[in-house]
Amino acid sequence: MKFLIVAALVALSLANDNIKIDNSGNEGGSVSQNVNINNQNNIATVNSLDGWKSWDSICDYGRGFAATRLFQKKICVVTKINKDSFPSLAQLSAIAKDKKKPSNDNLRSYTVNQREIANIGEYGQHIESLCKGLPTYTAQEIPVNEEGFGLCESSSIITILGISFCF
Repeated sequence: MKFLIVAALVALSLANDNIKIDNSGNEGGSVSQNVNINNQNNIATVNSLDGWKSWDSICDYGRGFAATRLFQKKICVVTKINKDSFPSLAQLSAIAKDKKKPSNDNLRSYTVNQREIANIGEYGQHIESLCKGLPTYTAQEIPVNEEGFGLCESSSIITILGISFCF
């Protein structure tokens, strides 16, 4: 009986989540987001389908990096996952299942560096697959104070993660 319970717990911890979110815009448009979480490999992918404003992100929690491919800008942006401010794999799953936008307390901005990454392969195969062939830049989190200063006004907001990139 103990073996059966342990096997069930292991199976639950290795389970994958696939969540589809549909959001209607103010002008009647539609944005579809898909969140896929692979607990076994500590990877999450988020895809937002919104025409030319579409983007794809991959969070490689094992390597500690996240990357976003911005289709409109034809670039990739790589950030280090700050465990104090970036949602964990479990939190990301909960956020996606609730299908809510992040609160203002959870919004984060990143400033994009102007120097292109020379070797995208150093960030691992998942990020390399997402960004290969595109100009790719690193970004650093901007500290936000109590008044909200540090958040940039940008159209490239990664909705489910509460991230915006400042160019």
